[in-house]
Amino acid sequence: MIKQLLDYVESYELEVGNNDLKEFSIYLKDKMISGKNDVIKTDFDKKNYLNYKVYPQVEFSTLLTGLYRYAKHYLKKCFMTTSFKSIDEFGFLATLLKEQSLLKNELISRHLLEFSSGSEILKRLINNDLVKEFPDQIDKRAKRVSLTDKGRREIIEAFGDMFKVSQIIIGNLTGAELNEALAIFNKLTFFHQHIFEADKQGELDEIHSKYVPQNN
Repeated sequence: MIKQLLDYVESYELEVGNNDLKEFSIYLKDKMISGKNDVIKTDFDKKNYLNYKVYPQVEFSTLLTGLYRYAKHYLKKCFMTTSFKSIDEFGFLATLLKEQSLLKNELISRHLLEFSSGSEILKRLINNDLVKEFPDQIDKRAKRVSLTDKGRREIIEAFGDMFKVSQIIIGNLTGAELNEALAIFNKLTFFHQHIFEADKQGELDEIHSKYVPQNN
């Protein structure tokens, strides 16, 4: 069994090229259980645009967007009593709570934001006395950010309501369904993470031809 597992480790390193255990477990599940022969091969017919929901890819994207909007509705209620008002601001504070301090560009990059958008978020957090900035000890031109005492208190206080939001968002999923959803979303996250790291500036057609399995 170990010899077989090492073969999969070797193929994973060649195909994916990292040492993320969670992503490897998803890769192994695909190879051993799910298989890769059931690739969705539906071509889009522009003449059939009125019936777009017959395409599972389109319906999935539409439903995912809708779920995000439902989540934003609950999050808005959660943030009514806080000094921060968006999930991005919450995410910045939560990351700084865990990491204590980061370079500004490191924090922005972790949240998959453009530097200009991330800088605006940080500016609001600094103006609200939730985050402070200071020169980096190694590179004096670079700025680091960390939580203020107020920021630390507010983010810790918000976790209770955020957990309630999370419970509402998962809705009526059973434990087994939630675990399966987590496996699917982790798989998708790794897929898009690789595109973001290697081909963020690529054209749409280039990304499509490189990463989307082509029909035979």
